[in-house]
Amino acid sequence: MKKSLTVSLAALAATLGATHALADTQEATAVEQAKVSLVEAIQAAEKKVGGVAYSASYDDDSFQKAYEVDVIADSKPYDVQVSAENGEVLSSREDLDD
Repeated sequence: MKKSLTVSLAALAATLGATHALADTQEATAVEQAKVSLVEAIQAAEKKVGGVAYSASYDDDSFQKAYEVDVIADSKPYDVQVSAENGEVLSSREDLDD
């Protein structure tokens, strides 16, 4: 029993690792194909809330191709969504979770 559990956990870890690698590859491809660069998205987010970005990533959780940019303005964190298609700021809100 213990041996089969160890083998099963090892198989699960290998599967999760492969899935994560596939997700990273898909995200990298999506960013390469985006019409708006990550740098442009950061600039749009900083301009929108008047702050400085400290984190940015491609957001593959939504139905739109977008970047999620975390910005600090007036000592408050903000979440800013920027379209990867046209650079438009889709939303910005104070991040009360941080």
